Amino acid sequence: MRKITTLLACLLCISSLQAANKQSDLKKKLDNYIETAVMSKDVVGFNLAVVSADDVLYRGAFGVKNIYTQEPVTSTSLFHIASVTKTFVGAALMQLHEQGKLDLDAPVTTVVPYFKLVDGRYKDLTIRQFASHISGMPDFDSDPWHHKEYDDGALERFVRDFISHKFLTEAPSTKYQYCNTGYELLGDVIAKASGMTFEDYVHQHILKPLEMNSSTLLIRDADFSELNSLHHKKDGKNAVHDIYPYNRAHGPSSTMISNQDDMIKYLQMYLNKGQLNGRQLLSPAAVNAMFAPALGKFDNVGLSWHRKEQDGQLVIYHGGNDGFKAYAALVPELNIGIVFLTNTAHSPYHELADNLVAIVKASL
Repeated sequence: MRKITTLLACLLCISSLQAANKQSDLKKKLDNYIETAVMSKDVVGFNLAVVSADDVLYRGAFGVKNIYTQEPVTSTSLFHIASVTKTFVGAALMQLHEQGKLDLDAPVTTVVPYFKLVDGRYKDLTIRQFASHISGMPDFDSDPWHHKEYDDGALERFVRDFISHKFLTEAPSTKYQYCNTGYELLGDVIAKASGMTFEDYVHQHILKPLEMNSSTLLIRDADFSELNSLHHKKDGKNAVHDIYPYNRAHGPSSTMISNQDDMIKYLQMYLNKGQLNGRQLLSPAAVNAMFAPALGKFDNVGLSWHRKEQDGQLVIYHGGNDGFKAYAALVPELNIGIVFLTNTAHSPYHELADNLVAIVKASL
């Protein structure tokens, strides 16, 4: 019996040592890649984390939050995460669906009766179609960041006044067509189904249970001492942009502010099939439904998350690009998640996403 116990202890020790070696190898590879392929391209500030369901496999913080103050980027530094915000909309919709407060396959007008288009097909457009970018709705064509709105009524005004003149550009459920406009509508759906503002619902039912205490959809609630500035090229040199991407009329599509520490919790919730630290935000079936091909036939998109195959494995992901660049990805087969955040408009966004996922997959 003692020999068996000793053997098991040795095997556990070997396994632990192998895991530690893999993690050390991953750190070396990622540190080297970020220093040579990212920061060498004049990126001002960059943040990366790699997680499993119950561990943080890598953390990295590089550069500064602002080129003038030279404050370093840390795990608590706040970034605008742009369209990664849409995945929070998807989670909120799925929660309300499971609670019976809305039906994803019902027309949007059952929840938001004032939603109208000059195109009569709008009456049959469902919540699910908008959540999977297959409604046929075109995107908005205004500049959302130069005409900021901060009040509680901004989102409903957008739905009532801006969307109404639109025609569908594709037949519903026939073609994937990425659409920010549809997500503003979905934010208003969440507000009306829940009886709360969109921002309050997400705070109370997603951010607070996950203890994402630094994250917010309302810029007024952000810790400005932690907030990154947005940088762009001006006269060939890095400069702080004079516009910060924020507007409550476009909150659901793109205005979440978060950091590395909080996004780690968010990804781990999905890797743990909808729960974290004993709190069940989504059922396992709901998570699976969010990741599955939309309507069973759109292989590139689920519900709020996108899908792709990379080196033979499914990657569930969403990117964000409003000057700030963000990317969140899950590889279910390997039980890992990856998130990077950057404060620089010219960051090599798509190249980064594919290469970082490839490095992580090859190292684990």
